[in-house]
Amino acid sequence: MANLNDKFSLDDMRDLDHRLNHIFEQVTHYLTRTNAGLTELQLLNTIDHLCRVSGMLCDMIEQQIEGHIESSDPFSYIDKNLGTVETGVKNFLKVKKIEID
Repeated sequence: MANLNDKFSLDDMRDLDHRLNHIFEQVTHYLTRTNAGLTELQLLNTIDHLCRVSGMLCDMIEQQIEGHIESSDPFSYIDKNLGTVETGVKNFLKVKKIEID
């Protein structure tokens, strides 16, 4: 059975984390926010929180590869941010009167 070290290198994880941070910086930048309408802000917030979740997952994989987990409560962090995403998407669908479920 393969382990994380067989699937990801530290450089791979750092590259993914760097890319996620770049997206996060773009969607949270002042100029992006001030030039966005309400619907766009909702979507930017969703991207923001998904970047946070993905970044934490990258951090966890990186720490596991290095042989130690430093983050004290990654599950709560991920759970909270995913909850924010779920609420945002639910509100967006409600405002746009889109029924998917």
